[in-house]
Amino acid sequence: MVRVSGKHYKYLYGPVPSRRLGRSLGIDLVPHKICTYDCIYCQVGRTTKRSLVRQEYVPVKEVLEEVELFLKRKSPPIDHFSLTGSGEPTLHSQIGSIIREIKSISAIPVAVITNGSLLYQRKVRKDLLPADVVLPSLDAVTPEIFTRINRPHPKLSAQRVIEGMIEFRRVYKGQMWLEILFCKGVNDGPGELREMKDAVERIQPDRIHLNTVVRPPSEDWAKPLDPKELKRIKAFLGDRTSIIAEFDRHLEPVPRKELKERILKMLERRPLSSADLMLLTGSLPDVLDRSIGSLMREGRIRRRSVDASVYYEIAGFVSSPKGRSGNGCKKSP
Repeated sequence: MVRVSGKHYKYLYGPVPSRRLGRSLGIDLVPHKICTYDCIYCQVGRTTKRSLVRQEYVPVKEVLEEVELFLKRKSPPIDHFSLTGSGEPTLHSQIGSIIREIKSISAIPVAVITNGSLLYQRKVRKDLLPADVVLPSLDAVTPEIFTRINRPHPKLSAQRVIEGMIEFRRVYKGQMWLEILFCKGVNDGPGELREMKDAVERIQPDRIHLNTVVRPPSEDWAKPLDPKELKRIKAFLGDRTSIIAEFDRHLEPVPRKELKERILKMLERRPLSSADLMLLTGSLPDVLDRSIGSLMREGRIRRRSVDASVYYEIAGFVSSPKGRSGNGCKKSP
């Protein structure tokens, strides 16, 4: 169960501050780490099951009941419903029905955060047409780099993914915001950037968002680009391009009696720093520190250092062995 503004939900989480979507209410459509990719930078951890099989992973009826309940209750205001999850949301075979039903009962825009890998399938493209915003990712365009950074399902190729995005852009009338996440020394070389620019010109997204590793990745060797390098790439890719900035608006503070539980639920999805937790909970530093300290003494969370930063994660959170660089496979939405 996940708490949303003090109420228990199974499939909804948040609202959380999103760098691109404002106050975003997440809707989790796929169980933890069922994905088409196993990206080296994924903050959710390594993929437990790579799959291209679409099915009703979570019951549509229950998801929609929770959305209706959220809308009926005195809930905090949100800017978007975000269909995402602990894996790739387009693997849910009824995502189209969910989008249409949400839009039939609410005027709040619906966004889909996806790795874009299944857009080559006509049914997936049709399913996403009612969404207000679709945010796919494209981290690599050449076969070798695609395999290294995204570690895709064996039946996927960079060319197939790109062609799927091109076809989707031709028929989709909403906003398409393409994200590219860069890892130092992996997909930031001049040759790959030239190929990337050509692919982006063919896809024609409304916006291009540049990102890099900011939280503990599934592979320790996935390293971030520095701001100067991101600015250079931004200039190269052109006017539609922006570097994603951290969200700076605060939500209503979480009540102290609920704070520890809220921290645990947030850390189940990804490791977070003290600054992240302060922003997401609206807590004062001393109040947050007491809750973090209590959870650590109870052995429920642990501290993890990445370069010069400190993050907190669930004590059982598993990342890959340091230095591992095999060609397995996922991308976190």
